[in-house]
Amino acid sequence: MTLGSLSGAAGLLRRHPVLWSVGIVMGVLAVIDLVIPLYGGTFYAEPLALLQALVMPFLAGGVYGTIRANSFSAGEFLQSGKTYYFRILLPALLIFFAVILTAFLLAIPLTLLGAGAASGTMPLLLGVLVSIVFFTFFYDTVAVFEETNVFESIRRSVEFVMNNLGSVLVFYLVNIVVLVGIGFAAFVAIAALLVDRLEPLTRLDPAELQAVTPQDLLGLIGTEGIWTIAAVYAVVIVLFAAFLYAYKASFFRDHAASVPIQQGEYDEKGRWYKY
Repeated sequence: MTLGSLSGAAGLLRRHPVLWSVGIVMGVLAVIDLVIPLYGGTFYAEPLALLQALVMPFLAGGVYGTIRANSFSAGEFLQSGKTYYFRILLPALLIFFAVILTAFLLAIPLTLLGAGAASGTMPLLLGVLVSIVFFTFFYDTVAVFEETNVFESIRRSVEFVMNNLGSVLVFYLVNIVVLVGIGFAAFVAIAALLVDRLEPLTRLDPAELQAVTPQDLLGLIGTEGIWTIAAVYAVVIVLFAAFLYAYKASFFRDHAASVPIQQGEYDEKGRWYKY
């Protein structure tokens, strides 16, 4: 079924160009985020990051909403983006603050134990943070396909992952393989396009290569080279982002039926009561 979801995602992208919107917008923003600091616009780095964070729920809602409704017009995309914007944004903020709080609470004892103990337990901190993301990753698809509230979206994501653990692991593995494949192709393309500009580096010995600074490298490839890298980078973002969101929606839609929806509600203290 996991591979069936993969072919389903490929079919969605092939038949419905509107689903590429998420990749195109993310690609444009990523290029701006990459190029502006190189031209001294570091002041705009944080506003751009904030803009990306605010735009993503709209794009995700548009993609998932059109797939859910099986209507792939631009109007449906825009309407879905508006309808599900806060359903996606609010749980994302909650997960973000949970990650920050967890990192902060774990960092306090590590700091008190000293630098040596802290460096030895950093893998534990990373593991905890990865676990949070691992189990809550499908909160946005839950929010759209099941129209749940903030806490229920997160709870259902955890439940979905636990009930489809093997398939979810394959899902993550497929995405990693696709990202590595696209990234490798991008590195090959950059090397081929900039081979003349990078050729002087092949004449340097290892000690001289270690002494090369980022500024030296930027001066070597020049403005044209920077824009070439930015263009290839944009293609990578467009391809992977469009694939990820289409595959995620297809995967959740195919597997969600195997997870029974528990009826219940949260009280004013955030406790879950099942009917």
